[in-house]
Amino acid sequence: MVDCAVILASSGTSRQSQLTFNRPHIMLPVLGKPMVVRIMDRLYRVGIRNFIVIVGEDEGAVAAYLHATWMPDVQLEFVLRPTGESVARTLSEIARQHPQPFLISAYNSFAHSHFSERLLNRYKEVGDSLILSGAPVSLSKTTTRYYATLENQQVTAISDQPGEQITLLGDMAVCNQGFVDFLASLPSHPSSLLGNPLMDLFRMYIQAGHPAFFAETAWLLPVVMDNDLFTLNRHLLAEEQDAHILSELPGTVRIIPPVRIDPQVSVGQGATIGPYAYLESGCSVGHRSEVHHALVLEKAVVPAGESVSDVIISSRSRIHV
Repeated sequence: MVDCAVILASSGTSRQSQLTFNRPHIMLPVLGKPMVVRIMDRLYRVGIRNFIVIVGEDEGAVAAYLHATWMPDVQLEFVLRPTGESVARTLSEIARQHPQPFLISAYNSFAHSHFSERLLNRYKEVGDSLILSGAPVSLSKTTTRYYATLENQQVTAISDQPGEQITLLGDMAVCNQGFVDFLASLPSHPSSLLGNPLMDLFRMYIQAGHPAFFAETAWLLPVVMDNDLFTLNRHLLAEEQDAHILSELPGTVRIIPPVRIDPQVSVGQGATIGPYAYLESGCSVGHRSEVHHALVLEKAVVPAGESVSDVIISSRSRIHV
């Protein structure tokens, strides 16, 4: 049984975001919770209680949030990855200190809400093999993608170029004992050919002749671009996950579901909210405004009488999606 998860919670994508001037990328909101917590919630629901969270030097807010508000019955360990230290070196040290299989996930690697259960079941079915996540399509706007070549459901190669008999790969996997031993044996960071440290480690392991399989889901959504955050929130609203109204609203406000309104949101008289709108705590919407297919983030303001759609609104910018 796999009862430990390693979370890659270092905001390597923050340089591509217009939304990270006041918080790290991992803390961007997904229907009321930081993105990294959404990932961990899903793993908690399938029974994982031990978490090793790899954070960068600017991710102290993650530890503070998890210690203050997350599940009381979990074992949390934080591992600092200093600037300039490779992911491979950090994982190698973790493997030496925790020499048993674990599930690994990037903080921004999303799929169907029940996929982590399928991933673990696939590990049980196949036996002691590396299990990668795969899907026919990606919902992300990023053009950086990784592909697995398949033969009889077994992964025989990983590339950044599509080809025949391939599937898209995601940054979530079950690391079997063989892969953990492989990580522990790494003397130093290997040269990367793909540009993704985790994918490069998977590729090296497969090239060494070790077995790897994949668990398939309908889609993958690595949240890399700002548009991806919009897509994820909209998708979860469509699934009616945490689509709640947690602020007091004037009686003249019209709500068109699905909608999520955090606590401490100000909405003016006669406003229309929804469908597919998420208002984060601390934002405000003026009277007679219309907000649909939109994310309105903390401290952002929708002026009175304005109609906004297909947009992420922060206190500093508007990103049309």
